[in-house]
Amino acid sequence: MEFGIIGALGRMGRAISGRASFSDLKLVAPVEHAQHKDLGKKYSEVTGIPYDAVVDTLAKVNPPSGGFIDFSHATTVIQTLQKAAETGIPVVVGTTGFTPEQRAELEKMAVKIPLIIASNMAVGVNVFFSLVEQAARALAQHGFDPEVMEIHHNLKKDSPSGTATTIKEILRKAYGVEEKEVLYGREGMIGERKKKEIGVMTLRGGDVVGDHTAYFLGMGERIEIKHQAVSRETFATGALAALQFLQGKKPGLYSMKDVLGLQ
Repeated sequence: MEFGIIGALGRMGRAISGRASFSDLKLVAPVEHAQHKDLGKKYSEVTGIPYDAVVDTLAKVNPPSGGFIDFSHATTVIQTLQKAAETGIPVVVGTTGFTPEQRAELEKMAVKIPLIIASNMAVGVNVFFSLVEQAARALAQHGFDPEVMEIHHNLKKDSPSGTATTIKEILRKAYGVEEKEVLYGREGMIGERKKKEIGVMTLRGGDVVGDHTAYFLGMGERIEIKHQAVSRETFATGALAALQFLQGKKPGLYSMKDVLGLQ
């Protein structure tokens, strides 16, 4: 299966291409933004993986039959989907940091292509989401306070992470909390914690691939559900599995739950 990576020289792009090189998947369309310092070099020079030069625009790419995996930037993903729509090939989007308006625009493209937009592709994380959802539905009825904490490396640009945002949305739905009732950090004399409130805390430093914890804090007890990623290989494996899942599917918006057979 031939496929393309948008953001091919980024950390995730390199991990995906490396993982694909050990399978029957063939990268034929590596794309990176025009200002990247390694653009112009052969992909093999930069990554050690035997592929040709990276191109700086989708206009130079023939849509590969297997589709695209996009780990680029929130402002450019729509271009990937529009390119894919030319031939109806699938797209897996792992890019995060979308505004609600950007996300809505992307989802509209699912009428033209098979599409997955996921904040985290790791198998374990998606099971983690299901566990958090199950716990939230039960504990919301018993006065447990929900909180989220995430840690990432010092080069991550968006905050909170896409994964933390997904956790927050699971909690908001279960607890009936409005977005305006979410606190992204606390400082000063803010008063007692409100009954309808979710705190989302962000830490940045070192080379942490990704740590996420959902807390449910009750009277005399607490539950912590935690996921730690120690390698981007987990995300790369999930992204490739998602693209393989979409092969032959009708246009529509699918999820990692569909890929993994989770309820």
